[in-house]
Amino acid sequence: MKLNIEIETNDRMLTSDLFESREFSAGQTEKVITEGISIRWEGGLKRKAVGFPEIVRITLFIAEKVVLPVAISLTAKWLYDKLKGRTIKKITIEKTEVTLDKGEIKKIITEKMQEEE
Repeated sequence: MKLNIEIETNDRMLTSDLFESREFSAGQTEKVITEGISIRWEGGLKRKAVGFPEIVRITLFIAEKVVLPVAISLTAKWLYDKLKGRTIKKITIEKTEVTLDKGEIKKIITEKMQEEE
């Protein structure tokens, strides 16, 4: 299963911190969060004008053989932990805007995964 996530941020280091790397290739750069859960960088939109956020696009993959409630909880916690304390303008999961709240992230990921089934 996969979900598309977009993050609007003024934090220019977010992508590097999410992927623990300084080199990226759209559709190629991946990071394993834990066994059966990974993200892939799909590129982004960098704006050079001051005050405009950049958009980080990632795809979340959850393997079919993992226990879904556990995978969703781990994913929501990981994403929340990576984003808290940063200048985040907006988080969108499968075109649904989400507040930076661990419970809300978990809820939306659960809903979107159930829609895919």
